[in-house]
Amino acid sequence: MRRRWWELVGWLFLMGVGVGGRLLPHPPNFTPLEALALYGGAWSSRIWLGLGAVLLVMGFTDILLGWHSLWPFTWGSLVAGVFLGRYVFRMERFGQAIAAALTQAGLFFIVTNFGVWLQGWYGLSLAGLLACYTAAIPFFHYQLLGAVFYTSLFWGLYYKLIPFLARETLSTQSS
Repeated sequence: MRRRWWELVGWLFLMGVGVGGRLLPHPPNFTPLEALALYGGAWSSRIWLGLGAVLLVMGFTDILLGWHSLWPFTWGSLVAGVFLGRYVFRMERFGQAIAAALTQAGLFFIVTNFGVWLQGWYGLSLAGLLACYTAAIPFFHYQLLGAVFYTSLFWGLYYKLIPFLARETLSTQSS
């Protein structure tokens, strides 16, 4: 029972950071959503928990921020991130977590800007596709920084701080 309680607290914390990261002022694309997706896949006992967390955060915040026509692309790239965290990367190793963050940020960039291009904003041609990706480049560094920052933060909390606190709590209880 106690383990389930802490698992619930952990999910609520991650989802709270996800919601806050989207609703509070931030540089463009500097959000915790890539990290939430990756760890949603890596840490969940069942994949549907990670998927549900990402979709709930996106749904709730998109309702508050305003629904947009790119939602299948933004949501889809984050759902793919859950699977990356679950099946591709070993998130317990810091280097792998950073590689996952960079991969997820790149995937989000490619998928969402392809969605922009498909909507005809730059013309449905090869030149339009190149123009679309070129116009998005100035925002990509924020995407990378956000993904790496939040992935590092969640990694440090989960793999360093929580075990340290657990050891300290156990050592003071046994004294």
